[in-house]
Amino acid sequence: MTVPSAAMRPPEVSIILPTWNRLPLLRKAVDSVLAQTHRDFELVVVDEDSTDGTRDYIEAIADSRVRRIRCEHRGDLTSARSEGLRHVRGEWVAFLDSDDLWLPEKLALQLHRLAAHRCCQWSYTGYSIIDADEKPLPEKSNLLHRPVSGHILESMLKFDVAASIVTILVQRSLIEEIGGFDDSIPIRSDFDCMLRLAARSEVCALPENLALVREHAGRTTAQLHPLDLYVDGERVFRKAAAAATDRRIRALCQRQRAVQLAEQARVQSREGSHRAAFSTLGRALHTGFFNRALWRVAAGCAARAAGWKQRRVEWSLR
Repeated sequence: MTVPSAAMRPPEVSIILPTWNRLPLLRKAVDSVLAQTHRDFELVVVDEDSTDGTRDYIEAIADSRVRRIRCEHRGDLTSARSEGLRHVRGEWVAFLDSDDLWLPEKLALQLHRLAAHRCCQWSYTGYSIIDADEKPLPEKSNLLHRPVSGHILESMLKFDVAASIVTILVQRSLIEEIGGFDDSIPIRSDFDCMLRLAARSEVCALPENLALVREHAGRTTAQLHPLDLYVDGERVFRKAAAAATDRRIRALCQRQRAVQLAEQARVQSREGSHRAAFSTLGRALHTGFFNRALWRVAAGCAARAAGWKQRRVEWSLR
């Protein structure tokens, strides 16, 4: 009987690592994967048509566990992660961004804990924040929520629990069951995905900080307009409300959706888009939640609109 080679046999873990023109950081991210004490993995580098030598670097790595998948650059991580999911072969799937790092024991510890908690189909860990030069930022790391195990959907909806996508390890069957990443939510698709994971399975959380998340000027989220974040946030909670079968969870989703709409309106108002701000506030009202905080946002929008109108009159009289 022919025994499958290691290259043919599906690995236990598939790691998806999207990248675009980040070769110096990518090298460090890849090194942190290759340094894992758990060795049974494949690393799928999803290269969004980089022009900085990324292709040559990946293809020169003398390790059959590393392979490059090319995809078109679309300016968001969601499409790259979705492309990576179409190519993975492992029982478990993990994600790493090209500017972040893992500690060597990350995969081994997660697999060990998951083996002892068979009811959990996914896991996440703590993480620390570092700067561009990999210096720790304890003043920011200390503000992070500590990982919590069990049924965490409600806590995630309330923002009492937060997980980073670069710390999770999930059964491929589960992420395929929930439909992977939603390409219509380009910015907050990781949060949307984890909400759907939490709705289907308990989570095994590890308190150890096993990943390093780098804060730097080139980070994708650092270049986003605040309005885009709130627009995507509203989409996430609207989707979660539509999927919720529990009345209390649905109400919580609608309340959080109203908050995202209010923040959208605040940004629009401050940028002078007063008509759009009031239209957005109307959508918040239709969710059924318009508490004191939202009334304060509405009052601020009205005050800014009145001041803008007064200035416009004054300008016309000059």
